[in-house]
Amino acid sequence: MSDGKIPAFDYALENIKNYIEKFELKAGDRLPSERDMCLEWGVSRTALRSAIQFLVEAHTLESRGGSGTYVAPVRPVSYTGRAGLVGFSDNVRAVGKSPASVLLHAEILPASPHVAKKLRINPSDLVFYLHRLRLVDGLPCMVEKTQVNYAMCPGIEKHDFASESLFDVLKTNYGIYVAHGEDRISITRADTQEAELLDIAVDEPVFFETGTAWMDDERRFEYYKSVIRPDRYSFVSEAEDSRYVMAKTSRTVRND
Repeated sequence: MSDGKIPAFDYALENIKNYIEKFELKAGDRLPSERDMCLEWGVSRTALRSAIQFLVEAHTLESRGGSGTYVAPVRPVSYTGRAGLVGFSDNVRAVGKSPASVLLHAEILPASPHVAKKLRINPSDLVFYLHRLRLVDGLPCMVEKTQVNYAMCPGIEKHDFASESLFDVLKTNYGIYVAHGEDRISITRADTQEAELLDIAVDEPVFFETGTAWMDDERRFEYYKSVIRPDRYSFVSEAEDSRYVMAKTSRTVRND
């Protein structure tokens, strides 16, 4: 029981976390009833429910109406502010899940003024446009639209990006690799097409990620936009000593 020095919410929160760790609960495992947890730890129902809600919003727990509270499935995580270039597939595999893609559309077309500016090419220059639905264990997770400077990778349209990694094709066949780049992450709401693909409601909040990638010689080769289900993918920002970071790549995470 809390001795009064620890706020009731914090006390309940730590007890839930400790219970999960002590009993090595895995995704899908059920926690005791709220009544039992309140009696065991000597906390009020209000404090306990606040702690549970906090962990639900953090995607650590799931509340299932009429059934109870369960440990939530582990989600792939993209780390920003950290050295190392890790793509969608590697992030998914890192948590023991299987990545996959559904090819929605692919074509070669002239760059729009916006994309041309991002890639530092002329609007009349060609780009390879790739539109995919990314899956985690067969469940829709991300809608991704990628545009690549076609002059740097002629013939790339011959590859099957339902099964091949864009990163691997660029590196293996064209010597193109991500050395630097910039990501921007915000929150938006799913439109009708995105909602259908991601199996969510229209206007439901989703992550919106945009970015540009370039090589050591400053040639920009890729611009992308992604809409992502927050319950199936996470972003974590890590800060390091700036004197150390300056010696590292500015590009941290991208979807392959």
